[in-house]
Amino acid sequence: MVTVGIGLPGKSFADVRASAEAAAPYAFDSFSVYGDLYDLPPYGVLPAAADALRGTPVQHIGPLGVPVGLLHPEVIAAHALALEEQLPKQSSIGLVRGAFLESIGERPASLSRLEGTIAYIRQRFGGETPPIYIGGFGPKILALAGHLAVTGIKLGGSTNPDLAVHAAAAIHNPQVEIVLGAVSVIDKDRKAARMLARSEVAKYLAVVGELDPTLQGDELESLRKFRARFKMGDQYAGDAISDALLDKFALAGTADDALATLAQMDGKASRFEFGTPHGLGTRPEAIRYIGETIVNELGGNR
Repeated sequence: MVTVGIGLPGKSFADVRASAEAAAPYAFDSFSVYGDLYDLPPYGVLPAAADALRGTPVQHIGPLGVPVGLLHPEVIAAHALALEEQLPKQSSIGLVRGAFLESIGERPASLSRLEGTIAYIRQRFGGETPPIYIGGFGPKILALAGHLAVTGIKLGGSTNPDLAVHAAAAIHNPQVEIVLGAVSVIDKDRKAARMLARSEVAKYLAVVGELDPTLQGDELESLRKFRARFKMGDQYAGDAISDALLDKFALAGTADDALATLAQMDGKASRFEFGTPHGLGTRPEAIRYIGETIVNELGGNR
C-alpha cells in the first residue's frame, strides 16, 4: 500500500509546531512544508517541528519545495545541513524551479540551475545526502529526475494515479519514487468536505489543471468551464468542477473515501501527501483524525 504524509504551508511557527505535535504519534512517512509564494520560507519554520518529530516514525521531514530560482545553492545547502543536524537520518530536501516567481517579476530557475543545485548539495554533504525530491510536471523535469537519480519527484496538486503512470514512463528510472499530493479535506461529513475542497482546489486547478495530459472527455469539459469562470473572477467558479475532475486534483470525503483512493494509487505512486486544509476543523484536529482513521488503518493492513 502507498505510504502517506502530511504537507502544509508555512503559515506560522505555531501552526507548524502544532501540526508536527499532532502528527508525531502516527506513522506518517513524511512531514513537508511548502515553499509557495507569501508563505513563510520552509527552512524558516521547519525547526519548529524538529523537537516534536525527532525520533518518531516520520522519516522524511523537509521542504517541498525550496524555489531554486530565489536562493543560491550554498544557502540551500547550508539550510539542509542545519536541518539534518536537528533531525539526523530524518530530514529530506525538496526543490522546485519556482513557477510562481513570474508573478513577482522573477524567472523560474532553469533546469541547468536545478541540476547544478542538486550537484552542489551532494558535494556539500560529502557523504550520505538526505533524500532529495524535486517538484514538477513537465517532461523535461521528469526526464531530469530520472537522469539525476533523485529520490523522488512530487506531482503537487494531483491525486491521479494515471498521471503517476505517465510520469514514471517519462522518468524512465524505476528507482525514482513518485509522490502525489493535493488539497485534502477528510471528515465524517462527506458533503461538507467536498464542498470545501471545491473552493480550496480552485486556485491550484487554475494552474495545474492543464498540465495533466491524462484527462479525458467530461473531465476536460469541466476543466474548460471552470477555467472560463475562474478567469472572469467568478468566486463560485469551483461549482463548475465535476465530481470526476475534483477526484483527480483533491482528496475529499470520508476516511473510507480516502482509503479507496489510496488503494487505487498502490503500485503507481510511492506516497501521497495530504495537503492543506486537511479537514473541516483546525489543522491539528484534522491531522489527528487522518492519523486515527487512515494511517492507523493502513498500518494494520501492511
